[in-house]
Amino acid sequence: MRQKFMHAGIAALALVCGGCGDEAGPTTVTGSYTMVSENGQPLPSDPSAPFGCCLTLSGSITFTATAYDLRTSHKNKNNGLEFDNAEQGTYTRDGSTLRFTRTGGSSDGFPYLLAPGKLSDGGRTLTLLYGDEGPGSDQTEAVFAKDD
Repeated sequence: MRQKFMHAGIAALALVCGGCGDEAGPTTVTGSYTMVSENGQPLPSDPSAPFGCCLTLSGSITFTATAYDLRTSHKNKNNGLEFDNAEQGTYTRDGSTLRFTRTGGSSDGFPYLLAPGKLSDGGRTLTLLYGDEGPGSDQTEAVFAKDD
């Protein structure tokens, strides 16, 4: 009987600690992530539908040990013109949370106004909120998948 309780206790401990790896996040985030959706819509998407002007065609974010480079491509629904936006900066990491500090971007672009990002799936998925009036506003949720 005692052995049954010990096995049950070990199983319970394994379940509780099963998610512990995500708390700390992956050992590294360096590399590239490709945008796969915005506000739950696969790309190309219109994150502000039906009132938005622009479709998001693609996006990516690349990390070095201390810096990020975020790039997106868009198409204006009104005139058909395509344009790119980019932002570079530094990031800090606390477990599975990334915080961003903008240091530059493309001359034609606008700042993304990034909220803290969240890594999940052992660092294979990154979820970012950006746009509108910055963190705390009605931002667009973008999901990125790590490139192999």
